[in-house]
Amino acid sequence: MAISFMSPIVPADEISLRDALVLFEETGHPIKMDTLVRQCRKRGAPLERRGKHNYASWTDLLKVHRDWVHSSR
Repeated sequence: MAISFMSPIVPADEISLRDALVLFEETGHPIKMDTLVRQCRKRGAPLERRGKHNYASWTDLLKVHRDWVHSSR
């Protein structure tokens, strides 16, 4: 019997950083693109560049944003 699985290369919860910025704005804690990219690198959240846009795991971005909000208090 074959086992079906998602490709390990593409996270199931992948989102573009542009879309993530819009969602973070709704939280009341907006973050700029360069800050988000810098924080992802600092915290080891992998980014994948496709064309002109970066993509990452939404779960990783939520953790990065949470840590950034708590550190800026």
